[in-house]
Amino acid sequence: MINLPNLKILDMKESEYDYRFLVESTTPSPSHCPQCGEIPKLYKHGKKEQLFFDLPMHTKRVGLIIKRQRYKCRECNETFFEDLPDMDVKRSVTNRLINWIQETSLEKTFTSVADEIGVDEKTVRNIFNDYVAELEAQTDFRTPKWLGIDEDHLLKNYRCVITDVENKSVIDILRKRNKDTVISYLSKLQDIDKIELVAMDMWNPYKSAVNTVIPNAKIVIDKFHVVKLANEALEKIRKANRQNVSAQERRQLMRDRYVLLTRRKDLNDFDNQIKLQVWTDKFPLLGQAYELKEQFFDIYEAESIDEAYKLYQKWLSNVPKELMTHFEDRLSQRIIGKKRYSTISILRLQMPILSP
Repeated sequence: MINLPNLKILDMKESEYDYRFLVESTTPSPSHCPQCGEIPKLYKHGKKEQLFFDLPMHTKRVGLIIKRQRYKCRECNETFFEDLPDMDVKRSVTNRLINWIQETSLEKTFTSVADEIGVDEKTVRNIFNDYVAELEAQTDFRTPKWLGIDEDHLLKNYRCVITDVENKSVIDILRKRNKDTVISYLSKLQDIDKIELVAMDMWNPYKSAVNTVIPNAKIVIDKFHVVKLANEALEKIRKANRQNVSAQERRQLMRDRYVLLTRRKDLNDFDNQIKLQVWTDKFPLLGQAYELKEQFFDIYEAESIDEAYKLYQKWLSNVPKELMTHFEDRLSQRIIGKKRYSTISILRLQMPILSP
């Protein structure tokens, strides 16, 4: 049953998709006029049926039809309805349904939530927006010293993700990731001069936005977005290798993608360690590509730029001619916007080198 303390059930009807309860309020009559405050110059002025929505029950929508008492004041002639403490009369839903919508909307779309309870999608969206505004008002936001700008693919579009790198937390998600959107957001940050470093990928609008709004902040290319290029090169070589081996050899290369793209230090499974050894012995170029991938990751674990530069020079000299094409396209040059950056230039942009 609906189990609301201030309501009395008079009747109930059930259909394929809905429950409809006819109810009336059990709250005491008003003691004074809310308009003029006079006591006790009130009289009952008829009832009106109003529909309110409540929590779904047994996978069906629940509607509460309330016979709501109306009053009129003899002193000021104003009319008003009885109070409904369990209801949000503005949105025609119960208070507990509002709480349910707030939580459920974190996991489901507004449309699916609206269909489940029988209200308009706009109502769900407005309730959730009010909830977000309430949470934001309670949040003590502090502009971070290390700001992160990245993106994620949500609902078929890229969204700009703003993070606090130092405290490893998400600050905000913007609807778009273009330059104007990022500039508008950054311009509204309080104490923006506190930002010392901005970690980002190689998406030029981010760089332009930061240079426009926070020109004194040091831009740091997040190593994740560079070292993943080594994995892309290895993946290209792995696919080429598979095209040149027999069906029997392909069977021997089961799960080769997972093993080859995993760092050696993270290959805890002994069986996978043996597979890697067998593959690299049998396919020397694949083994060399794996070693080059590992060495490229090592560059970004260096303790200084000078050490990283030396490791990069050593890495470059170890790339065999047979593999240079694969790695050169991915790593030797990288286009940021319309500008080309060599790998070593990217290294020099990293002060300090940040973990992903």
